[in-house]
Amino acid sequence: MKLKEFKKSFISIVVLLSMVLFFAGCNGETETSGADTDEVYQLSFAHVVRPTTPKGAAAEMFKEVIEERSEGRITVRVYPDSQMGNDQEINEQILRGTLDMNAPLLSTITSFAEEFELFDLPYLFTTHEGAYDALHGDVGEALNEYLEDNGFVGLGYWSGGFKQITNSVRPIETVEDMDGLRIRVSQSPLLVTQFRAVGAGGISVPFSELYSALQSGTVDGQDNPFSNIASRNFYEVQDYMTITDHGFMGYPFIMNKDTFNTLPSDLQDLVIEVAAEVTQWQWEEAQRADEKYLEEIIDSGMTISEFNEAEKANFRQATQAAYDSFLQKENGEELLNLVEQYTN
Repeated sequence: MKLKEFKKSFISIVVLLSMVLFFAGCNGETETSGADTDEVYQLSFAHVVRPTTPKGAAAEMFKEVIEERSEGRITVRVYPDSQMGNDQEINEQILRGTLDMNAPLLSTITSFAEEFELFDLPYLFTTHEGAYDALHGDVGEALNEYLEDNGFVGLGYWSGGFKQITNSVRPIETVEDMDGLRIRVSQSPLLVTQFRAVGAGGISVPFSELYSALQSGTVDGQDNPFSNIASRNFYEVQDYMTITDHGFMGYPFIMNKDTFNTLPSDLQDLVIEVAAEVTQWQWEEAQRADEKYLEEIIDSGMTISEFNEAEKANFRQATQAAYDSFLQKENGEELLNLVEQYTN
């Protein structure tokens, strides 16, 4: 073969090999991109209540629905009943990235964003409808911004119902009857202020330790919705319950912001979609369950009293100091103004 012909053949072979390698590379890139859709994203969801409560059941529902609709691309492991610590500890683990999700008590977010103390104000809401509309309207949108500023994504707000007061000392039929009692509250300065205003101590005890604190007499009483009073069997160590409806207990459904952002956009949309559906179900279930839990409490033999509207007004007036304290916060007045459109 002449040198000239050899050079032409060699160049043709090089060109051909280059084209083969190029297309092979393209195919390899396509296969790699396709593999991303097969990646499994494992999420952890920790909370502090029993799986049988509306909140606990909603966590399980989220797991089942998201796994099914993502066709296995998202898996969720749920840790209920304080397995991973109290709400505050779980929230901190979410920020560290060792856990991904929680639906904590609203007041436990106050250590990151004090604006969430809003929901510790007595008689802020008087109906489930008002609370739902506010949390999924302007009030919720404002609070979601504070969540994002602190490393969380807000996926919705769940309901725990309205709080009632129990104790082991005497019936509480008026605000004055609380004087001298040691009432446990969650970790919130405004709740401490609220109960100290009526002479009831306001002692902070983690929820996971509350039963033993009531049993041992470390505290005389506590405030919680029917669901927690029944599911935690507080009626075993408490003799009296007063239906006061003095505070709405809500739970922000939160997720680690960085974890959310690592999900492909289609899975982010799916998480938001499923969270909204589960949130709607959870509110309806919480209201349905209230009747069942109240029956269980009545059947336990507790002595039950109820505040009339006049006594609720007395409680609200006696705890005005909590409102005054909140109004002094940077965004306090703005948030209360937002709430007004849902309570008038």
